[in-house]
Amino acid sequence: MSRRHPTLVAATLALVAAMPVALAGPSGAATTPGLLACSGHVVRRPASFVVACADAYTTLGAIRWTTWGPRSATAVATFGENPCTPYCAASPMRYFPHAAVRLGDPLRTRHGILYSTMTIRYRQGSRPRTFTFSWKGDPGFKETRAVPRRASS
Repeated sequence: MSRRHPTLVAATLALVAAMPVALAGPSGAATTPGLLACSGHVVRRPASFVVACADAYTTLGAIRWTTWGPRSATAVATFGENPCTPYCAASPMRYFPHAAVRLGDPLRTRHGILYSTMTIRYRQGSRPRTFTFSWKGDPGFKETRAVPRRASS
């Protein structure tokens, strides 16, 4: 029977206890924030994403993620939106390629750590536009807590 050295065990336990809180998910495993999909599942680095769950009139397609970290994620994608003019059912989707996407404000939720905000910057003709979205009012974000800043990288 092998015996573990008490100093090594104590050092290992101290190292595990000192790990940044933002990197520990619900099970304690190391993780990065996820994104809450319309299905209620958590996704990471999706190739496409429906932003407006009720009607799918705001979407991201052909997503190319450039970063996905503990504080934010960035990508370039095709942003699709329905302007709902004169009303949604009669209005065609409009697509804007090369949109800059940023996810941020990770929160600890019942689903684990999730990004809670999305900002999309795109061009409509020659005019720059910004679309912002927050999941903070979503039922999946009930009883949320901010992720401590000390865990940022």
